[in-house]
Amino acid sequence: MRGNPIAYRSVLSPDFIRRAAHSRQRRDRLQGVVMAAGTAVALAGLLAIPLFLLARLPSLDMWSAATWNGLGVLASGTVRAATCAVMVAVPLGIATAMFTAHFCAPRLRAWIRPALEVLEALPTVVLGLVAAVTIAPWLKGHVASVLALVVVLPAAALAAGMLFGGRFRNTGWLPLWLLPLLVAVAAAGIAIADRRADASVAVVPSSPWNAMLVGLALGVAALPLVFSVAEDALMLVPREQADAAFALGATRWQALVSIVVPAAGSGLAAAVVLGLSRCLGETMIVLMASGNTPVGGFDPLAGLRSISAGLALGMPDAAPAAPAYGNLLLAALVLLAGTALLNALAGQVRERLRRRLRASAR
Repeated sequence: MRGNPIAYRSVLSPDFIRRAAHSRQRRDRLQGVVMAAGTAVALAGLLAIPLFLLARLPSLDMWSAATWNGLGVLASGTVRAATCAVMVAVPLGIATAMFTAHFCAPRLRAWIRPALEVLEALPTVVLGLVAAVTIAPWLKGHVASVLALVVVLPAAALAAGMLFGGRFRNTGWLPLWLLPLLVAVAAAGIAIADRRADASVAVVPSSPWNAMLVGLALGVAALPLVFSVAEDALMLVPREQADAAFALGATRWQALVSIVVPAAGSGLAAAVVLGLSRCLGETMIVLMASGNTPVGGFDPLAGLRSISAGLALGMPDAAPAAPAYGNLLLAALVLLAGTALLNALAGQVRERLRRRLRASAR
């Protein structure tokens, strides 16, 4: 059906087109101004935090040796807790990302990622409560068992997978097949340690709330972040590169190790850095599971107090004119600078990965 030109004459007139173009330009300028204002407000808020801390800090001559010693104890506790947590989150997160990206069955991957996302949404205070009330009394007498299981469980899984897991390995359901075996090995190891008193007291921590306990709970909290960033990095690698390796006769593991992991190396490094930054800034888990004892050194079985926990404990009772208030501001500035530096480093690493992948795609 043809349209009537007379009915559309007013719509197609030059004045109407000019007004429509001006109206669209005004809307575009308004949207640009709104977005620029929102960006300016966000940047101002980010810059206001370090500027406030710098402006409220006392002069350097007011800081004594005790101030720097106390800050060193808090910094060592923060590094100790973050290191123990990274030792838990990074191997599990990257290994899970490698499996889901290149070995996992689609139906299994469909619920692994949502399960880890639910774990990421779990309040950290719940993890801290479970660690402090349930795990801490048990861990005090089973440190040697945990250290032994760290070696025995991967060895048992590797041996069983190599000997009997060929059929499940090809279908992508191998972890579910190995899960009952790992549970049985862990239960048997703990039962044997309970019956042998000399094994249970071989390694006794000085406090039931220590860096090892913090690492277990905080590593579980940081695991979803490490997994998501690592899996995104692995999935960004073009599939054609792995297919070319398969065409040349390489196995999945050979293609992953020789092609995919080197190409996604920057993204995997970013996952490690972001996981470390997440662990450095955590408060509730460290506050509840560390014992809050200002002990220096790097003993994983001793209590600790991190910078974030020290801020949470000391800031409510610190008077603005007292020296303790300035010490807390200095600790907050150090923590802010460390986490900002790590996040900036992770951003640079991820951008390097994107540039490398764009260059390889060309």
